[in-house]
Amino acid sequence: MSSNEDEASETSRPHDESIELLDRNDQLVEYLDINFYLDDVDVDPSDAVEIILYDEDYCEIARFSYTLTDPAEWERLGGAIGCCSSIQDIRLDKFDGEMDQIDALDQEVYQCIDSLYRGLESNTSIVKFELDMDLFLSSGVFPTLNLNGALFKEKLKHLTLSGQIPIEINQSLVILPLLESTSLEHFDISECNFANEAFVFRRIVSACTRVQRLYVNCTDLNTNERATSVASLFRDQRSILTEFNVFSSFSRIISLESLSILADGLTSNTTIKTLRFTRIYCPSECSEFERLLCNASSIEGIHNSNHTLEVLDYRPLSGFLIDCLELNRDTNKDKVIRTKIARYYFRGEFDIAPFVNMNVKLLPKVMAMIEGDDISRRDAIYHLLKSIPDLFAYSTGLSRKRKNNVL
Repeated sequence: MSSNEDEASETSRPHDESIELLDRNDQLVEYLDINFYLDDVDVDPSDAVEIILYDEDYCEIARFSYTLTDPAEWERLGGAIGCCSSIQDIRLDKFDGEMDQIDALDQEVYQCIDSLYRGLESNTSIVKFELDMDLFLSSGVFPTLNLNGALFKEKLKHLTLSGQIPIEINQSLVILPLLESTSLEHFDISECNFANEAFVFRRIVSACTRVQRLYVNCTDLNTNERATSVASLFRDQRSILTEFNVFSSFSRIISLESLSILADGLTSNTTIKTLRFTRIYCPSECSEFERLLCNASSIEGIHNSNHTLEVLDYRPLSGFLIDCLELNRDTNKDKVIRTKIARYYFRGEFDIAPFVNMNVKLLPKVMAMIEGDDISRRDAIYHLLKSIPDLFAYSTGLSRKRKNNVL
């Protein structure tokens, strides 16, 4: 037997066995990896579809190689997938193939893929789904995978989309499920290609008000319009977003304009606790996040700063930012605001207007809250005292002796 045949015997097993493993339903199969190996410009019935079964520890149980030639066989496979209640995680991907050049599918091929999709739709145990969009949105020639079913609305917690997002995206395919989902927590579009159509990206992002963790690609924030759509989501009072992630497959710098727009959107946000930039560097002159977390230009500025963000993963990260993030972890937000004022407002020639007409009886409390080293604290107290006229005012009717006592 040739080495190629040996390889084939190891990677290809009887299809009945794959269906039997799924039908056993004894908590063996938890992760299903389905890979379409397609020709360059079309889909041929002889194209291979590899299906790999994994257990709960992501250890491979078995792998099978199918062809798109027997609709009846695919119907049995789809049925087995639909009934297997142990499956938690499915990845539906493709290798090779220029999907935008496909004009039509062979009828048998269409029926095979359709049977697989119907099986996926009927499964109610899947909580994590990774999907290459080319496999059901390309040129409208593939069967439609319905994301409006019970699986999506009630069970699915983690959805990852990749591939080309077409301009003519149908709202019912992606947008509506996001709006109606009661279970989705994690939504990843960082590997999607939105081409040059900002409105497609904007439509999807605006629908993510019920998503808790959102992942996007840095390239999708390279225009003010796209960054603004994300900032609008941050401001949306309906949003329950707690984590926002910006990803890049290679190191790159994000623009100051995009950072400024994102920071502005986060200022009034009270839900997002984590902001991550993976393999992304911010310009060295960036001060947007300092102003976001503690705008020390005024007491009102500090009060209106963000006191919710607790994790900011980007470089460089200053000691000032680290301190503000640690302060934000306190659930008592009034205390957070007071501490930020005490540490960062009374510095240099700070604005003394809020204290000019202050009752002098409150002065000891204000002085006690000023933080810093001895020199900076002394300078701040001196700057404060000399700005309060009531400390040195006295009536003209006072006796000279009393005046002297006051002085």
